[in-house]
Amino acid sequence: MLVQYTVENYKSIRDEVVINFRADGKYQDSGWVVQKENISPPLYKCIGLMGPNASGKTNIMQSFNFAFRFILNTIKRKGSSPINLEKFAFEEEMDEEPTSFEFVFYRNEVKYVYGFSVSRREVLEEYLTGDFSGKSKLFFDRFGRRQFEFGDTDVKVQQEIAKKTNPNRLYMPVAAEWGYAPLKEVYQWFEFHARQYEDYSIYTTVGEVIKKEKRKQVLLDELKKADFNIKDIYIKNKKMDKQSHDILEKLLMEIMGENADFSLPDTRPDIRIVHEDYEGETFDIALDEDSAGTEEFVENMAEFLYLCEQGGLMLEDELGKSYHIKLAQHFLEMFKSPVMNPGHAQLFFTTHNTKILNMLNPDQIYLVDKDETGATFVKLLDDYSICEDEDLELGYLKGRYGGVPYMKG
Repeated sequence: MLVQYTVENYKSIRDEVVINFRADGKYQDSGWVVQKENISPPLYKCIGLMGPNASGKTNIMQSFNFAFRFILNTIKRKGSSPINLEKFAFEEEMDEEPTSFEFVFYRNEVKYVYGFSVSRREVLEEYLTGDFSGKSKLFFDRFGRRQFEFGDTDVKVQQEIAKKTNPNRLYMPVAAEWGYAPLKEVYQWFEFHARQYEDYSIYTTVGEVIKKEKRKQVLLDELKKADFNIKDIYIKNKKMDKQSHDILEKLLMEIMGENADFSLPDTRPDIRIVHEDYEGETFDIALDEDSAGTEEFVENMAEFLYLCEQGGLMLEDELGKSYHIKLAQHFLEMFKSPVMNPGHAQLFFTTHNTKILNMLNPDQIYLVDKDETGATFVKLLDDYSICEDEDLELGYLKGRYGGVPYMKG
């Protein structure tokens, strides 16, 4: 489970932005909180970002995207490839400062802290620690181009792997690729979650869900509740068109560098949904040819069903932007439900749907805004003085907590 995420100097983010999934003590009996013996303190299943347009909500999500892709693709990078990232755009001096990311998370009952800082040329800092039964262990600390400090385990082995790590590559995924088991365990956490950022990930997710008849039936039942008139869903392969080929090639070049070595597939999966009309006749169409609301709800439900048994983190920018408010509320309630979500899957989302405010605890909502320089900052709704029975949606819309558009006269 994710405990905390931190990012600094990325796009509209200048200063450190911290997103914390820890639940405040006064809310720990809430149904949104995961209470497990091996997790301390208790963690939330859902954390949301809310704020005006252009405040930086999407940039926070995109920073997550960048970090995961950089980790996943680091072993494919050529030694001469630059690191394609966008730093804080509004102050020239920030262009020379590093961009930093840090993740605190649980993997197999161990709490890890993994972070790294990069310039456009190389990795400047990288570190990993683990908390084993209250005892902190240093795996490695990297500083400078090829300077490493290792803990007291497998030092010679790790030193050899470090020699194989180019300045523009991360050490952790390189060590995992070379089969070093302790770091492979950590890499697998990122590898699992990075699936969301792989090209055509939704096709993989839907494919995994409909493989199991029980999960497929839950998906169809939820689509029926949403009144989409969908009777079935399946996947077939289709030849990749030139537009899809060019988009995929451009994306890989942005992440891996122009000199990176990669090959593109000739086909791509195609999700087909079977509709039933009012006369009982059926017909099938591609999911991306259906309404935006249908497409988004199918994707969200499939991702949830993929994670709900085993756990994991789902990211969603503008949750429910294309479907009804009641469906968005229902979707959130599925994460809250111990029956529907036995694996304690987590959701990190942005939204403009103010109805959601009265569904969550005040420390589950970060209000996102920008200062006079255009820099994004976040503030917990819980940091304001809030009465027990206060209508949070009404208070927010009245501008009591900030994070709302300022309409000029």
